[in-house]
Amino acid sequence: GVPVLCTIHQPSSEIFAMFDDVVLLHEGETVYHGPVDKLTGHFGRWAKCPANFNPADHVLFLLQRQEREHRLRIQDMKSSWRDSELYRSMRRRIDERRQVPDGVAHDLSGVRSLRRPGRWSQLVLLVRREFRANLRNRGILIARFSMAFFLAAIYTWLYAGSASNGDSTHVQKNCSPEHFDVSGCASAFQAHFGTMCSLSMASMMSAASPVLHVFPSERPVFLREYAARNYSVIPYFVSKTLVEMPIVMLSELISYLTAYWITGLNGPFLQLMFIAWCLGVTSSSQTLMLGCGVASVTKAMQLSPVVQVPQMLFSGLFLPVSKIPTSLQWVKYLCPLKYAINLATITEFRYIHDRIEACELQLSQDACRGKLPGDYLRMELLGNQGVRFDEWLNDVIALAVLFVAFRGLAVCLLWRKGQYVF
Repeated sequence: GVPVLCTIHQPSSEIFAMFDDVVLLHEGETVYHGPVDKLTGHFGRWAKCPANFNPADHVLFLLQRQEREHRLRIQDMKSSWRDSELYRSMRRRIDERRQVPDGVAHDLSGVRSLRRPGRWSQLVLLVRREFRANLRNRGILIARFSMAFFLAAIYTWLYAGSASNGDSTHVQKNCSPEHFDVSGCASAFQAHFGTMCSLSMASMMSAASPVLHVFPSERPVFLREYAARNYSVIPYFVSKTLVEMPIVMLSELISYLTAYWITGLNGPFLQLMFIAWCLGVTSSSQTLMLGCGVASVTKAMQLSPVVQVPQMLFSGLFLPVSKIPTSLQWVKYLCPLKYAINLATITEFRYIHDRIEACELQLSQDACRGKLPGDYLRMELLGNQGVRFDEWLNDVIALAVLFVAFRGLAVCLLWRKGQYVF
């Protein structure tokens, strides 16, 4: 029930059959304006359209010939259109509309209101459109989920069993009381902690990289629709976020289904996956902010290391956080990867923290150190990485603040671009 106007060149027969009326132009002059089903009859006096032939192709063939006799025939087509009953009927309808006295309203009972919908209606419509767009681009979804699986598979292969080797009674020189060895325990911890860092990096990259190009590639469409006042910035941005979140959740589910049992992780599956999801949506917020601030996909790709490389450098995998120069310590506060690693590590190593607490309720700390030397060593190494079990709420708040801050900045950048369309 909504009129649709569009321009199209050489449509297929399936598309052309969907039109009710058509306007044909040649060098800015009208050659035909009327119902599609009368098109072939109107042009039949010059050349009959063959059976089972696309009428649009037939008419275009007639209008695109450049020979002198054909150009004269095109002039005849234009004159015939102005002398046709279709033209006269259209003129009569126009004249009738123009003759309505001032102050007399037209009957608009059957016309739908063109008033701009409210924010909620805009959001519902934009979410529906975004959801359908993602379903249509199945190749992109498959590639995104495949990347999540590939990264998880690589890290799983690399760190297979690393999360359980530190406590295994079948491994010599590890953190278990029976086979405790300082160097062996430190090595086992580094592999275990490296597993958490690597899986977190995989979550970050699988969530952030695919959305880097979203706004630069859709920039022309957004600016055109925003300038036409079809919707405002906030519903548009929120719709993107609402559709993106479940996609990120599915990516993290694929990652942890691939890695959890093979690497021997100890933390609750759902908690670790939820932390990875929080990291994914926060990291994608960074890249979205970057994408909203540039005009092309190329610029966004060139600037992407600015937001991704510092996160990996300050994660603690390559250099303990305590060893980072004081002048650079402030950078870690802008890195959601570090907060997510803290939360994932607290969840994963909680059993060690609880085991020490249970021991110290019955024995002295010195006695517990002699009984659980590997656990105390790992707690000390966790402290060197800036992990504090009593500060988990601070990490949660930091992730939430970064998510809101990056998304808010992205909205502001997008809004500012919309103010300077022309």
